[in-house]
Amino acid sequence: MRNGTGAIVVMATLKGGSGKSTAAACLAAHCQLGGLRTAVIDADPQASLLHWQSLGEPPIDLPIIGDTSEAVASRARALAHEIELVIIDTAGFRNRTMIEALSVADLAVIPIKASPLDISAAIETVRLIEEVNATEERRSRPMAYRLLLTQVTVGSAVARHVRNELAQSGYALFDAELANRVVYAEASIAGRMPIHLDAGSAAARDGEAFAREVRRALGW
Repeated sequence: MRNGTGAIVVMATLKGGSGKSTAAACLAAHCQLGGLRTAVIDADPQASLLHWQSLGEPPIDLPIIGDTSEAVASRARALAHEIELVIIDTAGFRNRTMIEALSVADLAVIPIKASPLDISAAIETVRLIEEVNATEERRSRPMAYRLLLTQVTVGSAVARHVRNELAQSGYALFDAELANRVVYAEASIAGRMPIHLDAGSAAARDGEAFAREVRRALGW
């Protein structure tokens, strides 16, 4: 923890179907198993993470709190005084809860598939982050952001092309990617992530690379 306060990471995108909740669960699992005291706030009205947790038998040992209210920022701040990492999963559209979550974020993660609609939504999400950073409250402590390529087809040149285009346009991206792998669905059915099923699998290595870059972005 930094100065007695943990970090807050917000998963944000203005388009559904980007793999946002999967990325949030993946990050939480890897960070918790890596020794960080971690909690998740499910601020998505679809409650995907609460549902995912309920599928496990026994349930995964990870605190997941449902809060879609505009008080999510206060909830996150309170948790950050007790643990090292708070991850907030927001709705796949702009609403007040998402903006409140971003108002306290140290880092925003923007999941993006290699498709024109997802690229457009990611760019709009970056603009929203810039709006939040321009507020009086955030101007002196702007949040960082990174785009995360998700559901990547292994061996496809499309993701490389999208990555190069976005990087050349000045957008910040994680080097890590979450590939489109069947094991995510298999793990989710059991209320788990790939690292819980096979820590040496390709999907688990993807997740560890992502979590490692998040920790680096937070200065850990």
